[in-house]
Amino acid sequence: MNANLLNLIDRLSLPLDERAARRSLRDFANDTGFDFFAYLYLRGPESFAVSNYPRAWQELYVQREFIRVDPVVTKAKHGPPLFSWSADEARRNGRRDVIKFFIEADRFCIRSGISISIPVGFRDRMVFTLASGRPVSTMSEDIDPVTAAVAVAFVHSRLGGERGDASLASGIRLSPREAECLRWFAEGMSMADIALMLNISYRSVRSYIDAATNKLGAANNRQAGTIATRIGLI
Repeated sequence: MNANLLNLIDRLSLPLDERAARRSLRDFANDTGFDFFAYLYLRGPESFAVSNYPRAWQELYVQREFIRVDPVVTKAKHGPPLFSWSADEARRNGRRDVIKFFIEADRFCIRSGISISIPVGFRDRMVFTLASGRPVSTMSEDIDPVTAAVAVAFVHSRLGGERGDASLASGIRLSPREAECLRWFAEGMSMADIALMLNISYRSVRSYIDAATNKLGAANNRQAGTIATRIGLI
């Protein structure tokens, strides 16, 4: 595996476009005996995924908000930097929502895999996963964690600037007024001017923008505007 990781680093260090980077990741997955790759950037409401999973699975994952129960995501947040996972292991643990998750994943031949989880700052994570239709995927013990971390950093350098195949923030809903006020605020209009334009009180505008900021988990109103713009809510 280390040799394959080094080859991947060499490949991704070239000035590749996004399509070539995806092709390199697909080839890497195949060369290491897996069917799929997935890169997840876990960054609160800005979380997104890039993968060669079947499109129908990607859409189902977002629609049903599987990020809330996906055991790979849970373990990536709180577990070791390198780990294996499988549907069989989930069934032994007995959590009903996780079992249902894998029943759906099984329809797309996603049954086991290995994942590399790299922290970014205090809360964010870069997670690179290899998945297959085999019942169990064993992780080679000779994987060097430093090499693995460097490889994931290169994956991020090639895919982190993309919008991703799927935004994982589908659970966030802004009301029409929240979205409208935040959109004008993000474009540089003051709250007083927004109130005048929409013929509502200044207090109402501030309340709508603060509510949107809380929903987005942003540190302040400006950051909320930036996040909402990036994930297409305004």
